[in-house]
Amino acid sequence: MIARNIGKAIRLLLAAAVMLAISGCWDEVDLQEVGYVTAMGIDYVDGKYELYGEMIGFNTIAKSEGTQPAEGANTWVGRAEGKTLLVAFQQLMRSTQYQLSLDHLKSLVINQRALGMLDEVLDGLNRQRASRYTVWVFGTQEPFDKLFGADTIFNRSPLVSVLYSPRLIFQQDSSYLPLNMQMFIQQLDEPSYTTVLPNLSTNNVAWKQQQKSLNLYELNGVYTFKNREYNNYIADSQINGLRWIQPEFSHSIIGFPIGDGRVSISVDKVKWTIKDGGGIPRRFRVQLKLHIHTIEIEGEHTAKQIEEATSQFVKNEVKKTFLAGLEKKSDLLQLRLHLYRYHNAYWKKYASNDNWLPGADDVTIEVNSVLKNSGKYDLRD
Repeated sequence: MIARNIGKAIRLLLAAAVMLAISGCWDEVDLQEVGYVTAMGIDYVDGKYELYGEMIGFNTIAKSEGTQPAEGANTWVGRAEGKTLLVAFQQLMRSTQYQLSLDHLKSLVINQRALGMLDEVLDGLNRQRASRYTVWVFGTQEPFDKLFGADTIFNRSPLVSVLYSPRLIFQQDSSYLPLNMQMFIQQLDEPSYTTVLPNLSTNNVAWKQQQKSLNLYELNGVYTFKNREYNNYIADSQINGLRWIQPEFSHSIIGFPIGDGRVSISVDKVKWTIKDGGGIPRRFRVQLKLHIHTIEIEGEHTAKQIEEATSQFVKNEVKKTFLAGLEKKSDLLQLRLHLYRYHNAYWKKYASNDNWLPGADDVTIEVNSVLKNSGKYDLRD
């Protein structure tokens, strides 16, 4: 009897071991049979969605230091269209020579023409099982056959680019705050928030390789939204002051004339606040404090002169950006959001209408720059 029970136990253990062994590979997929879309582009033309997908070769993703660059094309771009995004995706799958997967989708780029269909775009994308809230989101005005498949420097992996790693640039120049899907939707859904989406474009004049122009990504301009509705596009030249009010500012360099010379300043830290000034209509004081150090100086200047000149330069940029936003019906300083969060009674009575904007003369901008280091330069007393 004991031997029989032991035999049953052994058979059960063997069966369990077999099931555990095969369960781990039951859904195994050969990577060579799957095409992973790493970036998706969406356009809306003549009542149809145009869907673009970029795939990157594994040989370029897995490059290690010292490895010779792979020769030949390392990105592939597909295109399909349909009355809905899902129909367009199905059409794209039909022409792909592999199983098409969004498991490694890293970036979503929406053409300006499709921004007016934003709810449909987000709904269609988020119905995909594999879509994630960590993908980077951009707007664009460029055709996707030009935008996707851009060049890389040193023939590095395309993943080392503004399209896939925008944080690398933001740490060096905080002009444009990258938005992932989670941040984008949170801002769209928060009452009175002016969402600012970076515009992705290409630049083919800045860099060359052996006299051949390189087509490289850059962020240039923004699209604004309020209450999930697309509002307007604002060009790069109008929003230089946007960097000083970024919630995660990291670094920026500015240069300007001072006296008979010029200075170049590195701004390492910015703290900004909105102070309520009361009154009807409401008045606001936007206060900024900068930590700076000099990196270039022409002429002789005191620390106080440099601090005052820096403060005036930044003040002018913020004021210009604020006024440019008003012209485009956009509250770039988030003053309506400030009322919603901290003065809700006033917001309900006067600013709950989506068309509310602060007056051009209702905002006072104050900047205080503190010179922390003059580097190797000796300043006058």
